[in-house]
Amino acid sequence: MPLELDLTKKGETPKKLSLNLSKPARFTVELYWDSEHDLDGHALLCTNDGSGAKASTLDHVCSTYNCVKTNDQGVLPVNADGKSFSTVEGALTHSGDARNGQIADVDEIITIDGAKVPAGINEIPIFVTIHPHKAATFAEVKTAGIRIKDDGGRILGDYELTANFAQFDAVQMGTLTLDPSTGWVYTPIGVGFNGDFKYILENFS
Repeated sequence: MPLELDLTKKGETPKKLSLNLSKPARFTVELYWDSEHDLDGHALLCTNDGSGAKASTLDHVCSTYNCVKTNDQGVLPVNADGKSFSTVEGALTHSGDARNGQIADVDEIITIDGAKVPAGINEIPIFVTIHPHKAATFAEVKTAGIRIKDDGGRILGDYELTANFAQFDAVQMGTLTLDPSTGWVYTPIGVGFNGDFKYILENFS
């Protein structure tokens, strides 16, 4: 059964280049873009038994749609700073929702703490979507991409969307997989599609 999220935000009316990272590594995925449109970064804690990555609960979803500020059930607790939010065990933490990409060099950040990833989780897909669905495509967004940094701020990878994604409004940027012998490995994916975050959850739950 697909996981269900309310695709609204606070204040809105509802409508293989691989990077080896040690298992307990802590690093960040920085989303940046240049546009008046609202892009969002998302990450899922998934289990992949060989038949595809699947998230089994909303507790394993880190998204601007799924936080105590927009979810009456408070599935994911707000952090002490009152702005960012995390999955319950603290493995994924989101910096909060940026409504456009014209304010800062880095617009949204997802922090991944490998030491807190629950047992059985061996894949973390990373997505970027345009909110709301059908409001625009990446053809209207300039210089959208993600940077992956280690805990010391060193850039491990920088991946920008190209004109090949112009017709889409969502993209899986990449995925982290846990290799039992070497730790976490990041692999760029670059799969574009048209659909909202519920569409993503339908395919990963």
